[in-house]
Amino acid sequence: MAFITKIKWVVLSVITLSLASIIIHLSLAKFWAVNIVQYKAMPSLPENFVPTSGGQVIKNKKLWGSIQSLEALQPYANARSNYSAPKDQSNRFIYAKVFGGFANIRSSICDLVAVARFLNATLIIPEIQESTRSKGISSKFNSFSYIYNVDQFIAYLKNDVNIARTLPEGLMERRRKNEIPSFKTTSSASPDFYLDQILPKLKQSKVIGLIITNGGALQSILPPGMENIQRLRCRVAFHALEFRPEIQRLGRRMVHKLRAYGQPFLVYHPGLLRDTLAYNGCGELFQDVHTELIQHRRAQMIKDKILKGELNVNSHLQRDKGLCPLMPEEVCLFQKLWFGFNFFVSVLRSIFDFIKCENLPVQFQSIVCCAE
Repeated sequence: MAFITKIKWVVLSVITLSLASIIIHLSLAKFWAVNIVQYKAMPSLPENFVPTSGGQVIKNKKLWGSIQSLEALQPYANARSNYSAPKDQSNRFIYAKVFGGFANIRSSICDLVAVARFLNATLIIPEIQESTRSKGISSKFNSFSYIYNVDQFIAYLKNDVNIARTLPEGLMERRRKNEIPSFKTTSSASPDFYLDQILPKLKQSKVIGLIITNGGALQSILPPGMENIQRLRCRVAFHALEFRPEIQRLGRRMVHKLRAYGQPFLVYHPGLLRDTLAYNGCGELFQDVHTELIQHRRAQMIKDKILKGELNVNSHLQRDKGLCPLMPEEVCLFQKLWFGFNFFVSVLRSIFDFIKCENLPVQFQSIVCCAE
């Protein structure tokens, strides 16, 4: 009997403690809810607010004062007030031949504009070699205008650098006779390289040629004091370079057709570019001739000092670090997990032909591989 009585007291004690715990939790929840509501209800500190700490006035009132208007904030690419326009006339000219794929072309043009700016030279519309050498391109397009809107490019950069469509006739004749000095640049070239080696030749010859083969003509991180040049590169990339109207119309038509299926769709560019794979050491992920081509390109990058590293690296380890792009079949599997149903996939094949449509998972019924 005494044992049963003890059990009853234990049960009663547990119930009492549980009720007390619930009451305490409800009280705390009500207290915090009131404080949160009060905090949200106060839009800002009052005008006559005097910061204190322990009854003493805090000396540094700037930390608690009214904030200034945020209207002065502007995009990084915008030119600042101390940025001057180029001279109306320049008797120095730079022309360039740009090699490589689309990503390389874009970054190279950004660097070219920056170089022309700090060398105070007139930039001739760059010659894009991929479009110059391609077959089936109408003669009404030159190499640049086949991709980009030339008028937009010149007009947008009128306050940054002087741009001309062609060299003056006298200098053009010198170019035909190969009398103009040319330089092969790299994406790691510093401003000092241009000031010390290129500028003297430019002053002497009045015109120089630049050959850009690896996606850039200027180092990505510029020295302190050259923020205006860095902003200029951003303006070129995101504002001055626009696709020509025909390409924009084609893009809108493609999107319209994809939407017409009435299903979610994914337009996917795999990023399987030789330069990207070589730079990140992803060659071992492939077999056959592609691995040899990637390793050959990596060796060139090391030789040109574009890349600091070993020729042979563990590609699977690089992949685990997230440095190698996903394969198309992997992207499809991820999308299957995210959407949970069949969806339309448009795979944009890169110029380096790694993708085989037949390797995509069979459960995806609507697969289109579009040639780039």
